[in-house]
Amino acid sequence: MVTIHTERLIPAPAPRVWEVIASADRLPEWYARSDKVEVLEGAGLGRRQRISSTWRGQESEVDQVISAFEPGRLLEWRHESERLGGVPAPRFALETVVRIKLEADGPDSTRVVMESRQRPADADKEQQIRGNSAYLAKMFETSLERLEELLTKG
Repeated sequence: MVTIHTERLIPAPAPRVWEVIASADRLPEWYARSDKVEVLEGAGLGRRQRISSTWRGQESEVDQVISAFEPGRLLEWRHESERLGGVPAPRFALETVVRIKLEADGPDSTRVVMESRQRPADADKEQQIRGNSAYLAKMFETSLERLEELLTKG
């Protein structure tokens, strides 16, 4: 398992942070891996969504399903399929899960924890996933910076 963990204390109450992170429509405002989001079906737990972005210079689409949805506390999604340049992406991970956890830190601040867990398809793929870990960690840091900016600007 390859895990990436990033966290940030954001000066906003947890319910306000939740409103932003739980909304698929708002992902492009803060999540660095999302230029566009399309809700394919559902709401809350089980919602299926497609995130479009650019991954290392190529068009990328990831179909996801919300696998944990605890209002005010936890949002998690699993990748169902991935495409690069319009074709199925090489399968590096048997499973990819992104988890966003909120922990109230007093009435006016929230610790936001982002984690990615990937179960590599094999030992060679594990090395490639680990090679991309710094890039993904930076994207998570950028996401949390953007989330803070979104929640604290005027």
